[in-house]
Amino acid sequence: MEEYAREPCPWRIVDDCGGAFTMGVIGGGVFQAIKGFRNAPVGIRHRFRGSVNAV
Repeated sequence: MEEYAREPCPWRIVDDCGGAFTMGVIGGGVFQAIKGFRNAPVGIRHRFRGSVNAV
């Protein structure tokens, strides 16, 4: 069943877009950090720097 207790449009759409944007930023940041960590030169210092630089 659908939930009818929420606010009507357009604020509901704006709230949903804000939540989707936040999830995308967090997910994209994690993905880019892992990608930068894996592609950096050997050594924890270089890998951490590559991870931060990729984000």
